[in-house]
Amino acid sequence: MAPVPNGVYAIARPGEQLLTLQGPKDNVILVPPTGEPGEQEWQVDGLDNGNVHIRNLRQQSYLGYEGPPRVNTQVQGVPEPKEWALYQSSEPSTFFVVVPGGPVEGVELAVDLSLLKIIPHRIALRPLEVGDQGQAWRFEFHE
Repeated sequence: MAPVPNGVYAIARPGEQLLTLQGPKDNVILVPPTGEPGEQEWQVDGLDNGNVHIRNLRQQSYLGYEGPPRVNTQVQGVPEPKEWALYQSSEPSTFFVVVPGGPVEGVELAVDLSLLKIIPHRIALRPLEVGDQGQAWRFEFHE
């Protein structure tokens, strides 16, 4: 059973920054609300093993990455679903989005801000730090 019910969510960070996919295979970015229908809405579907698939409504692409998961791999839209584990953080409706089956390169990898210092902020796989609440994502259910 997945930690969130199946449904459509905005996936947010403080300051109303939302995970955004502007093209089917684009890099995922973090920006304020764009007003573009579906661009910042994600269908979360639970799997029998407790993990989830996360699909962008507008692009019909999945939250994922190319090749094997590695530290600093850019998160982007991909045509085939990738599994993600959601680890509950200390806040309600807030989760770490983690590559299941880790560790990779000695660490578990989580969806986080890229180290690239460009605007808009890119999203990449970064070492999971469960004590860092700033690495967690708020899942806001959309009816």
